[in-house]
Amino acid sequence: MKLTILSLLFLLFSCEEESIPKKTIIDYSNQIEKIKTFAKQNNYNQKIVFMIDYSLHSGLQRFFVVDLQKNKIIKKALVCHGSCKGENNSDYSKVFSNTNDSYCTSLGFALITERAYSKWGKNYKYWLEGLEKSNSNMKNRVVVLHAWEGVPDKSIYPKSLATSWGCPTVSINFLDELDSILKKEKKILLYSFKQ
Repeated sequence: MKLTILSLLFLLFSCEEESIPKKTIIDYSNQIEKIKTFAKQNNYNQKIVFMIDYSLHSGLQRFFVVDLQKNKIIKKALVCHGSCKGENNSDYSKVFSNTNDSYCTSLGFALITERAYSKWGKNYKYWLEGLEKSNSNMKNRVVVLHAWEGVPDKSIYPKSLATSWGCPTVSINFLDELDSILKKEKKILLYSFKQ
């Protein structure tokens, strides 16, 4: 198990295309174990999970696709956080909310559900169903997983990524990668957290 965790850390932070501050080298084993337990207890997908670490700088790749069977991050990308009507600067997300019209990101477990039309990106999105008190209002708030042309495919650190109205917003190419997974696997969770 320890070797797998070390491999996970190495794979996550050894990419040549981005310069990552040393302080962001993080062990995600606790989050992955939490996800596994939650998925098993609630009969969600136990092979794949999407995970976002909002404690990372917005210019870093902080959206992760995790293979739960191998404890391995297999894809990563940039993702926007909610602006909270200007309360969040574009570097880090500091304020989170589940309130209507807050334009904030919500934390916690969410189920990725229906694929539907979107006016953003490649014209499709995925609805998110919040599974905790911290994100139970996602559907009413229209907080969805979608793409936007303004999100690059690679890290832009130390520059900041634009903010969203609360949606986890990724690049068009990355949403296509997620879409190929979501067409094969069902009941995939999105776990958003801040350490």
